[in-house]
Amino acid sequence: MKENKIWHNTPTNDWNEATPLGNGKLGMMVFGGTAEERIQLNEESFWSGWECDEYDSPETAKHLDEMRQLIFEGKYTEAQALCNRYMVCRGQGHHDSRAAYGSYQTAGDLYITFPENTPDVPPDYRRSLILNEGRAEVTHGNMKRDYFVSYGYNTAVIRVQNCPAGTTLRYARENTTVIYDPHEIIAVGYLPTKFTVLIHHEQKDGDLYVYITAATAYKTDRDPKAVCRETLDCAIEAGYDALLQETKEYFASMLDRVEIAFPQSGSKADIPTDQRIANPEGDIGLVELYFNFGRYLLVGSSRGRLPANLQGIWCKDYYAPWSADFHININLQMNYWFAEVCNLPELVEPFFEFIKILVEPGSRTARVAYNCPGWVAHVCTTPWGYTSLGCHPVYGAFAAAGAWCLRHVKERWLYSGDKAILQEFYPIIKGASEFFCAYLVRDPRNGHLVTAPASSPENCFISPNDGSVVSICAGPTMDTSIIRELLEFNIEAANTLGIDGDFVKTLEETAAQLRPFRIGKHGQIMEWSEDFDEPEPGHRHISHLYGLYPAAQIRQSTPELFDAARKTIERRLAHGGGHTGWSRAWIINFFARLADGNAAYENIVALLKNSTLPNMFDNHPPFQIDGNFGGTAGIAEMLLQSHDDCIDLLPALPDAWSDGEFKNFKARGGFTVSAKWQGGRVVDCHIAGKDGQPFRARINGDVIEASGQYIYQA
Repeated sequence: MKENKIWHNTPTNDWNEATPLGNGKLGMMVFGGTAEERIQLNEESFWSGWECDEYDSPETAKHLDEMRQLIFEGKYTEAQALCNRYMVCRGQGHHDSRAAYGSYQTAGDLYITFPENTPDVPPDYRRSLILNEGRAEVTHGNMKRDYFVSYGYNTAVIRVQNCPAGTTLRYARENTTVIYDPHEIIAVGYLPTKFTVLIHHEQKDGDLYVYITAATAYKTDRDPKAVCRETLDCAIEAGYDALLQETKEYFASMLDRVEIAFPQSGSKADIPTDQRIANPEGDIGLVELYFNFGRYLLVGSSRGRLPANLQGIWCKDYYAPWSADFHININLQMNYWFAEVCNLPELVEPFFEFIKILVEPGSRTARVAYNCPGWVAHVCTTPWGYTSLGCHPVYGAFAAAGAWCLRHVKERWLYSGDKAILQEFYPIIKGASEFFCAYLVRDPRNGHLVTAPASSPENCFISPNDGSVVSICAGPTMDTSIIRELLEFNIEAANTLGIDGDFVKTLEETAAQLRPFRIGKHGQIMEWSEDFDEPEPGHRHISHLYGLYPAAQIRQSTPELFDAARKTIERRLAHGGGHTGWSRAWIINFFARLADGNAAYENIVALLKNSTLPNMFDNHPPFQIDGNFGGTAGIAEMLLQSHDDCIDLLPALPDAWSDGEFKNFKARGGFTVSAKWQGGRVVDCHIAGKDGQPFRARINGDVIEASGQYIYQA
């Protein structure tokens, strides 16, 4: 049976146990109470804050040479002190969540109170989420409640069958004006942009129907109240049945595009999901469910104007952890790792549009903070286009974050082969390259072009001079890996489009002077330009393996680096690494690239057991959705890879998945791939590309060459 249902046998008062629903723009969390139902609401643009151009400090550019000189002299402690003062934003930056930087916020809570019920949990109680229908339900006794969020009508819908007489509705949100009419609740407030939440409710034939929508004035001149009114009028006119059918068809059309299945003896689908999460060992069906849930979450949080944030679209707070913002030193990128291989390319579109938002403020940051052309963005950002340095250089000096975002444009190009994406983004790609061509400086100690001052995201090393803990250096491996990939992508884009020949020469000359990977004293890939010791060898970030995954600079064709990458991961894990959800998810993908299926699977089990909340949300802690998405990507990466000029079937198959199948995965080059295996060997596969399109594929260890359509049967 397909694992497409998450269910619990109790209601909850804990947000981390509630059931998430969303359409990419609206979200709601269902608590499933018996005496009173709580529905926590979200809308993607419920952001406090505003556009602000006061965070970039010209003092950074004034002191660059001084900071660089100290680094090149090996005076890291002195360089750190200077960078702490000047290699930062002006003011509070992303810590300013109650002012310009802002925070993603809840859209409030709707409470439905049932006077004839008690808080006691009936023995037949069940709260379920049916993934491929985009629908949740609560059942007990003769009561049934259905919940869904329509994409086509941008409306959240609740139906309470056999609704008790005297049932009441109440909406709550801080600093909000709420008006109750006989069939409506109208809530209006300011974030500071104006917002409206509109709730329509009516009883018909003993059932209660509730229709909810919300809107803000974010980047629009339209009054959100008028938008909400127009939206609900359309939804109510269409009617409940039409909205439900549209939602079922929409989610099925997205989630049924690809499929994985593991034959299960003694399926555990009849056990509540939270109990399965607590004991994931040997529960192969739970892996299938996790994979399906990850795709469901991206459908539910990335189909509007903004990409999925640190919490997707679901947030209960007014000032969320890390503002529930867009961290672009891995977290936002991880949200989209599986989108192409799982044939959900339209879900990346909000991310692409968000990159465009960063370019104008990023150009100001490049000019003011660095006196450089082009554009740059650092670790933390918002819908208001924050691109400035952070409040501390240990994370905030990471200038390659915006360039990392562009690798998703590269992935779209590799999967689709559509020149339109290159034409659309070429000026943005070039702008990022122009920044680094200007910012890179020659390290007199080795002759390589490096970023300086720079940091390896959120990690520190021990200064060899005085034993102090510092983070500022020259040319960390992650910077070099991202910049090399950016420049090479720019060259490919320019050559494909037949433009910018002179600039291509500059890019080639620059790329040739970047520092290559180096192996350190522990046999590991070196994280910094020198083989420093680190105070936290189990650090959650493993930035120096960017070249292994998501990039493909470290491959089986580079065996020494391949072996060093493994030693890097093993060293991290031996010192307690992988202790956050997203970090564990990254490790799954690393082991998949290393073709170690058993190690990858062990880390899937660890992700489920140690970093997954009762409702299957990822736990950083607290909740952060990137681990869900990274874990989903890792499962796909274990079954199909196509980064190495070869379509590789079952490259990291664990012993636990000896039998199974996947359908309609996408491979780079625009291929559609399906496969079935038994005893760990492919017995049936189908690879479909364009007519006459050549490809190489590795099946059961043998490489075949074919074109167009290829069918293999053992």
